[in-house]
Amino acid sequence: MLVYGDRSERADPSERLDAVDRDLRQIESLPPGGERHARLRNALIETGRLLQGVADAEFAIAECDRSSEASDAIGDLLLLIAQALCRSWSNCFQGELRLPTVPHGLSMPGAVELKVPEGYSFYAVYPEAYAQAARSLELRRDARVIGIRSIGASLAAMTAAAIGAPRPVTMRPFGPPYERRIALSDELAQHLLDAGDADFLIVDEGPGQSGSSFGGVADWLEAHGVAEDRIIVLPSHGGGPGPQASERHRQRWSRARSVVADFSGQIPALLAAGTKFERPPVDISGGQWRQHVFPREEDWPAVVAAWEPRKYLVHADGLVRLYKFAGLGDAGRRKLERARKLGAFHFVPQAVGLVHGFLVEEWLKEAEHLASDAKPLNEVARYIGVRARLLPARANAGASLETLFEMAVRNIGLALGEAGVERLKEWRKRIPELERRVFRCETDGKLDRYEWLRMPDGRLLKSDALDHCEAHDLIGCQDVAWDVAGASVEFDLDASETAYVAAEVGLYGGRAVDPELLEFLTLAYLAFRLGQTALGAELESVCAADRRRLGARQAAYEARLSSLLLQQTDCATRHESWTCAVG
Repeated sequence: MLVYGDRSERADPSERLDAVDRDLRQIESLPPGGERHARLRNALIETGRLLQGVADAEFAIAECDRSSEASDAIGDLLLLIAQALCRSWSNCFQGELRLPTVPHGLSMPGAVELKVPEGYSFYAVYPEAYAQAARSLELRRDARVIGIRSIGASLAAMTAAAIGAPRPVTMRPFGPPYERRIALSDELAQHLLDAGDADFLIVDEGPGQSGSSFGGVADWLEAHGVAEDRIIVLPSHGGGPGPQASERHRQRWSRARSVVADFSGQIPALLAAGTKFERPPVDISGGQWRQHVFPREEDWPAVVAAWEPRKYLVHADGLVRLYKFAGLGDAGRRKLERARKLGAFHFVPQAVGLVHGFLVEEWLKEAEHLASDAKPLNEVARYIGVRARLLPARANAGASLETLFEMAVRNIGLALGEAGVERLKEWRKRIPELERRVFRCETDGKLDRYEWLRMPDGRLLKSDALDHCEAHDLIGCQDVAWDVAGASVEFDLDASETAYVAAEVGLYGGRAVDPELLEFLTLAYLAFRLGQTALGAELESVCAADRRRLGARQAAYEARLSSLLLQQTDCATRHESWTCAVG
């Protein structure tokens, strides 16, 4: 099933380097404390992204990783920022900061692709955890650090800073997903191997299902004479490569020296810095929140714990608040701004602030979930339409319709077979024209009934409304018709009800919902959610009860999708009927 997607943005590296310079100068003027530390962490993240972008651009030209004036200078800058962040962490955010001077006049590409570091954005991976993990190692030799791009660039810098190692070497594994390889220039390979009898620390947030990025780097080291006992891995979690990983990589992983950069036990203390908590935070991650909001377990919605952001309930100042991981750096700030815009219209729980990547919002314990047959059509339409007007998206912020079509073909083929795919294929020739009619906004993306809350004063609020337009999947920001499709599916609306919502969304949003685009995106939405539930149910970490719940949701999506595909008729007739219904 196609569900996941990588995110990146195109940027001018010189402009980004200037932005890092401005950030560092502003950080120098801040008083000691958590805010200064968080800003410094953000500078590390953005400098690491810049190094990734420049090094990847150079890799594309040379077809190997190599040294260059630009990547070496940015790597030196990154290591100095990491050293400052390590000192700030060790000193409990206190003391003076010695921040580096940013190099200028570097010969860099005119534009580079900066990838979203998934661990920082979605999975509460903290660079400070790698400093702690590295310091816990009992190193018997000098050490050289290797970072696997993208996030490994900044994680490796923190690792090297913590143990006093030289500037790390970063590598870009390439090739098929389960057979990643490494290519280094002779000069860079000699520089790395000249360390003599050193330990080699491989740093990344994985391993993922294949484990082949870690494995590919280790393969290269062993092929160049580095003994296995001199290779150490620093992952962000204790799980090994998935069952489809090569036997060689799984066996090596089981024998490897390793230390896990797991920060989860220290997050509550980090969140409490500067705030008086009345009791220890309650961890409600991984679906544990359901027991706090549903009186009966049989009412629980399905969750995939591995896909949920970390969450805590916190008692402070006589109030209960929700702390939910929104992302380190710019990701968290974007979600806070989104929350404040939507909060001004009373669409979402009130946002209080952002603390070390966690969005703080009011906990609505008095709210009630909607009844199973409730269809608040006008309120849902107002939310979707006003949201689209408030939150326009930048260009290329989401998957193209061609990408959505390929996802739908793949997922429908796996679920319904070739007959379902044949009924979908008529859309292919219409995709280019439809694409020209797309107006992207920061769509909600998940209109599930259980995420709507009715307040005692009658207001309807949407929970979990800030993340899905930039989640770790392939969808991203879409036309407002994507949310109309989501509402139609999740509230089980018939054609007339869907047409009513579409018309109201157009009035609230100031732009009519395109009926043909809505029809296609409804099919794509169903294909995506079908794939999402099917993939989630296959994960070993999902409990039996949630696997049953996911199976029920998958069956519902599949049934509605089958019905819609069977109703495929002549395009002109369809368009005419929709035009009459909407207008």
